Amino acid sequence: MMDAIRLHLDQELQDGLADGGVAGGVIGVAVGDDQFTLAAGTANLTTGQPFTEDTGWLLGSVTKVLTTTLLMRLAERESLDLDAPVRRYVPGFTLRDPAAAELITVRMLVNHTNGIDADSLLPSAVRGRDAHKSYLEHLRTMDVLFEPGTCVHYSNPGFVIAGRIIEELTGLPFERAIQRELFEPSGMRDATAVQTQAFLRRTAVGAVFDPGAQRLRTLAVFTVPESIGAAGGTPIVTVADMLAFGRMHLNGGVAPSGRRVIETDAAKAMTTPTFDLGIPQAPPIGLGWWLVPIAGTTVAFHGGSSPGGHALLTVMPEHDTVITSFGTGPGSLLLQDRLHQAVIEEVTGRTATPPFDLAAEASTAPIAGEYGSFQSRVVVEDNDGAPRVSSNFEPYDDDHRATCKALGMTEEAAPPVAYRRLAPGLYGPESSDPSVFSGLVGRATLLSALPACSGRPAGLHTLLRFTPRL
Repeated sequence: MMDAIRLHLDQELQDGLADGGVAGGVIGVAVGDDQFTLAAGTANLTTGQPFTEDTGWLLGSVTKVLTTTLLMRLAERESLDLDAPVRRYVPGFTLRDPAAAELITVRMLVNHTNGIDADSLLPSAVRGRDAHKSYLEHLRTMDVLFEPGTCVHYSNPGFVIAGRIIEELTGLPFERAIQRELFEPSGMRDATAVQTQAFLRRTAVGAVFDPGAQRLRTLAVFTVPESIGAAGGTPIVTVADMLAFGRMHLNGGVAPSGRRVIETDAAKAMTTPTFDLGIPQAPPIGLGWWLVPIAGTTVAFHGGSSPGGHALLTVMPEHDTVITSFGTGPGSLLLQDRLHQAVIEEVTGRTATPPFDLAAEASTAPIAGEYGSFQSRVVVEDNDGAPRVSSNFEPYDDDHRATCKALGMTEEAAPPVAYRRLAPGLYGPESSDPSVFSGLVGRATLLSALPACSGRPAGLHTLLRFTPRL
């Protein structure tokens, strides 16, 4: 089986490079005691450095699973209660509505139910030890999208706050705490959360499409600001590091070296559903992990983006399998989605299908209207059941504007996106092949309108985000 998987993935990688949307990438697969790694393409288009199996890469938001694991380790020492209010550990935490801040528990930080409306907040003025603290100062003026605990909204701020809790409980800056408490005991030998370490090793640099030159080029920004380090801003890893981390979770918290990192109950709790919206584009969430039903099994999954790059991590508890990957260029995310899906299908012996029933009956909330959140305004026009969505990006302040511009997020209105109806109340981008919705990433592009309910206003849900109706 492993030989067949390897051949399939190698061909997919080569095809992805040939299409021109991927500069380079790497993938590692472990099934039981067997594992392999494949690397292809270029890790740095400026220098021509090739992508190798030991090339380091930015982990992006997959860091959220690591941050959660570290929190679980602290909880086992009885220094942390997941159901305690955040303010017990970070007394200075507050929001525009102090009463809403009081409701937010540690658990709500890591299962994306806290509702803090600060999706792309990226303060860059403060670096180093006080970077996370500076982020929390900005939260004082932020709202919530719904009553904490009543909905799922992908939460970078939740994990920055989790990072502050880690710093308070360990007395260490996040990069040192994660090194001591997670990287070292897990056997992640090359992992670091210190950005300058990238100069001392082979490290991939993000790639974007240059419309003027009609080719890929390196992005001028290496990482997002350090202020969101615990949410995915700083860690740099290799495939070997992430295979070791995944195996530790499969082994009930025991690292490949035999060293226990977290207790079995903690590892199990992370893969036990804590909230389920019941919609196909937002799978049940455990603690840190998204729990995705696919090809007859449920995988623990997380993806992550960095400037010009994407990473994916999939753990299959029922099949003793870990899949981890990274790639650069605009085509790398969907390429990796296909690679992970191919491994899942080979291991399970089943074909992945879209996570919705075309014949299912479901309530259809009105979808046309205006919606808005921290950095975006969305207008939805309903053209005979085929929504047309226009999105506008609105920077928070001059620092936010400059950082986002460097990352390729502009204030120019994006072209409207046409959707088609796939099932009652469920829509997918008209330009997407239906097979895309079968993957781990592609299904997140599905769109639906959620009606108002207790604690939550009416709004849109797509890309794991909730945007209220205005």
